[in-house]
This record gives sequence, structure tokens and C-alpha cells, in this order.
Amino acid sequence: MEDLDPLFKPKSIAVIGASRNREKVGNVITRNLLSSFRGKIYPVNNKAESVEGLTAYKSVNDIKDDVDLGIISVPREAAVEVMEELGKKGVKASIVITAGFREVGGEGVKLEEELIHTALKYSIRFLGPNTMGLVSPEYNGTFAFADMRRGNIALVVQSGGIGAYMLDWAHKSRTGISYLITMGNQADVKEYEVIQYLSEDPETKAIFAYVEGISDGEKFLEVMPEATKKKPVVFIKGGITSKGAKAAMSHTGSLAGSFDVFKAAVKTTGGILIEDFRDFLNLTKLVESSEPLKPEILVVTNSGGHGVLTSDAIERNNMTMITLPSRIEEELKKTLPPTSSVRNPLDLTGDAGKDRYTEALKLVSDLDCTKVVIAESLPFLSTVEVAKAVLPFKGKGIVGVFMGGDEEFSSRIMESADIPCFNFPEDAVKSIRYLTSRVPPRKKIRISQPMESALELVKDKDFLKDYESMKLMEIYGIRTPKWSIVEDVDSAQKEADRIGYPLVMKISADSPVHKTEMKGVYMNVEKEQVKQIYQTLSKITKRVMLQEQLNGMEVFVGGIKDPVFGHTVVVGSGGIYVEVLKNVSYGICPVDEDEALDILKESKVYDMLNARKRGYDSRSVIRTITSVSRMMLDLNIKEMDINPLIVNEKGAFAVDVRLILK
Repeated sequence: MEDLDPLFKPKSIAVIGASRNREKVGNVITRNLLSSFRGKIYPVNNKAESVEGLTAYKSVNDIKDDVDLGIISVPREAAVEVMEELGKKGVKASIVITAGFREVGGEGVKLEEELIHTALKYSIRFLGPNTMGLVSPEYNGTFAFADMRRGNIALVVQSGGIGAYMLDWAHKSRTGISYLITMGNQADVKEYEVIQYLSEDPETKAIFAYVEGISDGEKFLEVMPEATKKKPVVFIKGGITSKGAKAAMSHTGSLAGSFDVFKAAVKTTGGILIEDFRDFLNLTKLVESSEPLKPEILVVTNSGGHGVLTSDAIERNNMTMITLPSRIEEELKKTLPPTSSVRNPLDLTGDAGKDRYTEALKLVSDLDCTKVVIAESLPFLSTVEVAKAVLPFKGKGIVGVFMGGDEEFSSRIMESADIPCFNFPEDAVKSIRYLTSRVPPRKKIRISQPMESALELVKDKDFLKDYESMKLMEIYGIRTPKWSIVEDVDSAQKEADRIGYPLVMKISADSPVHKTEMKGVYMNVEKEQVKQIYQTLSKITKRVMLQEQLNGMEVFVGGIKDPVFGHTVVVGSGGIYVEVLKNVSYGICPVDEDEALDILKESKVYDMLNARKRGYDSRSVIRTITSVSRMMLDLNIKEMDINPLIVNEKGAFAVDVRLILK
């Protein structure tokens, strides 16, 4: 990552387009540098002798000293020429503030390509274009606020406006920032490179990223597992709806891929994906602290109602309320008044004071769990006093929730000791869930090892006919019901007798179709109905498929080739319910059996298979998912679905398969 050092750790900076007008971007950047940067600053302005008291230069070439970084804030038509000048000067990094490139289309696309070509010619790494710049521990190279608290949270954003808002929020909430990097169009430096760089940075404790699109899914999957092993990496994504995705295209020129696949990629690589800005900002409170947090929680409160609401939030977020050991219950009974509730939530009652909180926390502090300490301000209780009582228990998994007139002062006391504090219990619980529900990162190694028979079956084809798809399932060890293809009425009767009754008869088209929608499926067919139903179906397609009819639960197992992250498996309820319930989960290929089990549980299919002790073979579904994952990679499949996969106590059977190769 050394080639990014001149960008993040320059010793000298030239501002090209440094204006004397204090309302211009180039002037604001110059002033921000003057207030933050200890190295040499060179304003470049071809019409001025000086800018903000610094000697101005007509061009970069007039600067006699070496320059590490050039910040470009000129009209877009001049940006390529300035990049050329930086290259000839030997400058190795640049920030292109100027907008009007790929994000606006047309001529802007061409200009961005010229910018990239010029930078490559001189081995210049650059941020942008269309960026607000960056803030590092070394300097503030943005046209945003100069005044901000230094800390250990890094912000990576694909929107200058979001970046400016987050700086403002950080200032108001007293959150310390190590880096703010606004990515712009990512014509050169990509978000995964920045995340990788920050994961190695000793000034940074956690990385928060607002993204609208991922520049390179393969690189993301390669880099992220190593980054998340070192520190939390938290994402919020814009462009998750169709309208949001269109807005992202016009905003940064990014391709906003499937949100569900992005979610799977973040989970797989050990990242944290949160839902909205409130969560985004709340979570910083936890990652800034060093409290050891667990998904097993004890609630300590002076309000029974708040205890109940917190318990509800814990269950909704799939965490656990611990049971107090009997020895601690006995000690609490000796210490607390009879009106207190010595269970979880531990209700100290409304007349609890600082001493009661102290005594209770002494008894529970060594329990291996998170302690959510709630205090509501009352006429005879200040939450400030409770905050002071909590401080000695720092490092014991404490999360404060203080509500009432003096909550702000209480929060400041807690923050000064690096103990997280919230104003609503639901916010605290949700943040704990985000931080404690991370799975160990998995690195995806995609190796294609197709079988010769499978390659032969798919050779030179855009899609497979249904009977070809059934053969492919069998090659990959996915079970199918007994089946046959017939093209005349006598063969239909003969094969039906062989398969047995009742059976299923369905059209067998030359291209992938939804057979039910074409009224091309008949179930519960008995011997005397075969010829008549064949005559009916043969009017739609001459070729007809006969299948053994199976009973069991219908499951959907499929796959797509995502434009960003590549091959991905999809699992959910089968039949028509996959579109109605939409309880589907995604997994980035290749998927092993442990991941397949996680996907099955996340989609709720696992619970459905095991409901009422039906004994349905969930392991066979797991094997099917891993086989589909391998098949997707081996044969470079664009899209496929097994719908339904019938699952019963004997196993999982692919009943209907659609498969598109190109």
C-alpha cells in the first residue's frame, strides 16, 4: 500500500486552483490546509501573486521544490492538462475535486478516461474526480469544516454531501475522527484499497463506510476478510431500491448491484451492515469504547416498564436474557429492598439511588455478559449520580442508557471514560446486536473443476432444456424423482406405467418457461388419465415430461451471477411462495456446508423443515446448496433455479429446473 502514502501522508501539497476569493472551493481548501498541515503548501493561481499570505505560482512547474500531492480544483476542461503537469513534475498523488465527469455522462465520460490515461502514464494515484477531498491525521484537504475532534473512527463515503454531514455530526456528538475519505467517482483509488489501507492504520480503531456501489466485487471479497480480522468495518448502503439505484448512477456513476447479494458479501467477509444513519451513528459509541460485549444480556434498571421494553428489544434482536445464578439472587435479596425484583431485568425500583446501583453492580459485575444499565431521571435521582456510580465498573461489559433532564451531562461523564451511553434502550440493544452478531470472515477461493460430462452437456448452449437440466442435476449428485420424456401417446402410457401412479405430467419446452403459468402441469395423474392429458399437453409442446409425484415441503434453491460479486446461491421457500413470502437468503459462491446451514436458517427454511418433528432431511438440502454452488462456478451459469426442490424424510429431489448459461 506504499503507493497510497503520498496521498495520505504527504510532506508537501500544491493546490491547483487556489483562489483569492474566500467563497471559492480552492480558497477553502487552502485555508483548511493552513490550519491543519505542517508541511509545505504551494497555492497555484495564474492570476495572483499570493493566496492567504502564501506565495502563489503560475503553474506547478514553477515550484522549485518537490511536491508529494496535488489537489486539483479547476474547471473540468483544464483538469487533464493539470494532471499532465503534475506527472511531469514528478508528483505521485492527486485529489481531483473537480466534478462533471463520468457522473454526468456524455463528454464527462471521455474526459474521465483521459484523466485516467494521463495518471497511468505518470504512475499517479488519485482520489476522485468529483470528490470533496479527504481528512487524515496529517491534513484537512477538503472544502468542508476545518474544526473537528481527532479520534479513531475512519469514515469512507461515496458522497461528498454525506461526508460533510458526517463531519458536522461528529463535531456535534463529540466523536473523534481519524480519517474522512470521500471517494467520488473512484476512477483510480477504489473503496477496497482505502479500507485495506485503513485496516493497517494505527490511528484507526474502526471503519465506517457509506457506499452506493462496489467497484470490484472480486477484490472486495479478497481484501475485506483480512481487514475485518483487524478491526470492525461497518457499511451502510445507498441505492438498495430501484429508484435509489438510479439515483446512485446519476450521483457517482456507480453500478448499484443487488442489495441482497451485497448483504451476503458483507456478512461473508466479516463486516457489519446496518440499516440507517441512526444505527450508523449509534454504533460508533460502541466501537469507540473498549467494553467487552456479549449477546447475553443483563438489564439493570430503576424502571420496570423500561426493563420490559428492553427485554422485548433483546428478543426481537435474537439475543439472550441471562438467568441470574441462584447465589447472586440470594446476595441481591440481602442487599436490595423487598420491593426490588431479583431476576432479569433487575428492577432496583423507582426509589433507587446511587448506592443501590453501586451495590447491585458489585454483585453482578463479574458475570460473563453485557450489562445494560438504565436510569431514568426522577425528582430524587439524578442520572449524573448513576453515571458516576457506573464508572468504577468500566471494562465489565457496561452499556449505559440514561433518560431525563440531565441525560446529556450523564452521557458526557460516560464518554469521558469511554463507556458507551444511549438515550433509548432500543438503540443500545440494536447496536449491541450489530457488533456481537458478526461471523468469522471467510475468504472465497473460486476454483473451477467441472466434470467432462457436464462440460459436454452445456457446450455451445445459451440455456438447457428441462430434461438436460435434470441430467445435469444427476451429474452433480442432486437427486431427482423418476422421470421420462415422451413424444407420443403410446410412449406416454408405457413410461407412466413404469414410473408408477399417481404421477405428474408437464410440458417440456425448448426454452426455459414457467410451466404453471402456461397451464402446462397436471398433478395426481392416474393410469386412465395419461392419454387424455398427453393429448392436451402436446398441443402446447409435443414433448412431455412424466415424473414420479413426491410429497414433502417445497424449497427454492437457485443461483445468479451478480454483476458485482459474481456467482451467488439463493435459498428460500419454494413453489409460488418464493415470490409471495420473499424469505430468501443469499450466499457468495463457493458455499461450504456450514455456510449452507447458516443460509438455510436465515431464510427460515430450516425451521420450516424441522417444524412439528416431521423428520424431513435438512442435511440433503445443505448438500444440494453446496452442489449448486459448485455447479454455478464450474459452468459459469448466469441464472438457475430448482423450484421446487421437494424435501421429505427420504431426501431432497429436484423436481423442476430452469438453467440459463449466457
